Amino acid sequence: MLLNRQRVKFWQRIIFGAMAVLMASFLIFGYSGVASGCSQGSGVNTGSSAIDKQVKTAVATLAKTPNDPTALLGAAQGYQAAGYVQSGLTSATQTNDLTKALGYYDRYIALSNAALGATAGGLRVAALQNEAQIYGELVDYKSAVATYKKMLKLQPHNTLLYLQLGSNAAASGDAAGAIAAYQTFLKLEPHSQYAAKVKLALAQLKISPSPSASATP
Repeated sequence: MLLNRQRVKFWQRIIFGAMAVLMASFLIFGYSGVASGCSQGSGVNTGSSAIDKQVKTAVATLAKTPNDPTALLGAAQGYQAAGYVQSGLTSATQTNDLTKALGYYDRYIALSNAALGATAGGLRVAALQNEAQIYGELVDYKSAVATYKKMLKLQPHNTLLYLQLGSNAAASGDAAGAIAAYQTFLKLEPHSQYAAKVKLALAQLKISPSPSASATP
């Protein structure tokens, strides 16, 4: 399972690097803040005053305006950041925070184009990228696969998404899905710098279809 996570994260680095401009406003690791006690009412216990403040402010705004895009995104990012600073993958607090983040991202993605503005499609993809990252952290690769399929509906020509779709499909045990995703990538990008690794992944999947057969970093 650890090996699967390492392989998935390898392709995540590729995807996130390729979408750096799009994701610039969605980075969640920039929160610093000095250590503080537990926040009151937000359900977050992070030790980071910046994260706690962001979540409390966003949740308070949503109590008055449930569909405020900025507040929904702020709550989602805040809970995601809180989940990442929790120690231990099996931590109940971490899982709770990341699950709350997913809920807020879902609400944000479901907003109308008018609410999100002219770049609604790109904003949804950025939010879905964060959801996929959370599912990877929770070792829920089937949900990650479904999330990447949603992204491809919004950006069908973003060929790099097929790499992450294939990696997560392989990690979830869906060898056929992984093979299809990798083959599609090679068809669209036969001369890609990642072609050799994708071909290796395909060879491994075809010889021994299993969750462990994925591209090796």
